[in-house]
Amino acid sequence: MARLQLALDGTLADSQRILAAVGSLVDIVEIGTPLIYREGIHAAHALRPYAPSQSLLADLKIMDAGEYEAYIAFEAGCDWVTIMGVAHDDTIRGALAAARQTGKQVAIDLIEVANPLERARHLLAMGAHLLCVHTGTDRQQHDSPLTVLRLLREALPDAPLAAAGGIKLATLDAVLAFRPEVVVVGSAITGAPDPAAAARALREKLEHGR
Repeated sequence: MARLQLALDGTLADSQRILAAVGSLVDIVEIGTPLIYREGIHAAHALRPYAPSQSLLADLKIMDAGEYEAYIAFEAGCDWVTIMGVAHDDTIRGALAAARQTGKQVAIDLIEVANPLERARHLLAMGAHLLCVHTGTDRQQHDSPLTVLRLLREALPDAPLAAAGGIKLATLDAVLAFRPEVVVVGSAITGAPDPAAAARALREKLEHGR
C-alpha cells in the first residue's frame, strides 16, 4: 500500500490544528517549504507532538551545501529531507552521506529535470531513497505527475517513486495505477471543509486499492 504524505504549507497554528485532526491517518508529515520559510526548521519540534509515530519530512529543496543543510533537518528531528534532482551530483552525495551517518533518508525532487528517466537511473545508482515526481504549484493548471510517472514506472518497475502535485480523491486512481510508494497530498486535505473526512477517504482508497 502506498504511504500517504501530508504536505503542510500554511501557518504553524493551522498546521497544528490540521495535524491534530488527521495525524493518525497519514504516514509522513511534510513540513512544507512555505512553512519552513515562516517558522524555520524549529517547526519540526512544534509539530512532533501531533505526529508522534509518523515520519517527519523537511521539504528544504536543497540545491547546495547538501551535507550541511541535510544535517540541519536531521538534527531537528526530521526523518527525511528533500533535495532537488537538478542539484549537482556532489550536493546530492553530501545529503546522502548525512543520511547514512544519521540513519535518515533523502527524497529527490524531479521537478524541472530535463530528462527524468536518465536522471532517475543515475540518482538510483547513487543511492537515492525516493524519487519524487512533482508537478509544481505554478504548473498544476497545465500538467500533472502522470506522464513522468508512467515513463519511470514502465522503464524502472521497482524504482521507489513518490507522486506530488495537485493530487486529490478524484485523481488518486490514476496515480495509483503506477504504484508509487508515497502519495503526497496537500490542499485536498488542508483546504477541505473537513480535513479529517478528506484524509479518511484518501486513506481508504489507498488501503483498498483501485
